[in-house]
Amino acid sequence: HRPFFLHLFLIKSNGFLQSIFFLHAYMISFLNWLTAVPALICLDDAFLAKFFAPFQKYSASLSAYLSMISGDTTTIANVVTTAPTRKIINVLFGALIFRLSIPVVQNLLSKRQLMNASFDKLRLINTYGAFGVVSEEREELIISSAENVNGPWKEYEFKVKVGDVYRRPRWISPYHYRMDWQMWIAACSGSIQRSPWIYNFLCKLLQRDEKVLGLLANDPWTGVESSNGDEYGHEQVQDAGANEEKVDPKQTDYLPMHKTGQPRYIRIDRYK
Repeated sequence: HRPFFLHLFLIKSNGFLQSIFFLHAYMISFLNWLTAVPALICLDDAFLAKFFAPFQKYSASLSAYLSMISGDTTTIANVVTTAPTRKIINVLFGALIFRLSIPVVQNLLSKRQLMNASFDKLRLINTYGAFGVVSEEREELIISSAENVNGPWKEYEFKVKVGDVYRRPRWISPYHYRMDWQMWIAACSGSIQRSPWIYNFLCKLLQRDEKVLGLLANDPWTGVESSNGDEYGHEQVQDAGANEEKVDPKQTDYLPMHKTGQPRYIRIDRYK
């Protein structure tokens, strides 16, 4: 620990660098924040005090001074922090953690490892399941739309999600793109019926909703000229016992279906 100034510098710099590394190294930011918390132990009070306003530091110092001169030793905090009592509490706490960790470690070594599982009623010690198993194959959902059912089909590209195999991988740290992440979860969940939000997403794509398209890397229909005239559908109506087709577009039974040059059909293909 000598020289002391170099030792303190190394501790503080390591704690700071570890925190920065965790917050910029991966896409699940919340987990990185939790991982960075232990690194704050390397930063002492003198260093952390720089991030507080002067009145906050003065208030904390005054409270500590008044507690010291009051001589009140009957508080729970003072009883708990006395040396013998604290040692007993630490030993009991360590024994409890050790006992509750036994089934967790056994599950970790098991061939049929459970993810995100609890082994006690209070759920104090649990298994962590994010990426506990690395898949050998990855499935991707590819969305495409067309004006005619026979094609040609135009593919929607996401900002970072895997799609075009000739596109260079994108930089996505420290924050992931929500829609790309949801598409990956939907692919891992099996049938898209388990991801009901995707149906509304497909409808928005057919409607060419600007906000939804803004979540994607491209709109394959950008630049495609659409005619001013609308294409009309028709109804079959029962009239005097006979089927009669109305063909006059001025009739109120006719509703505009879509403009030519715009997407009318949409589909999802699953690739490995």
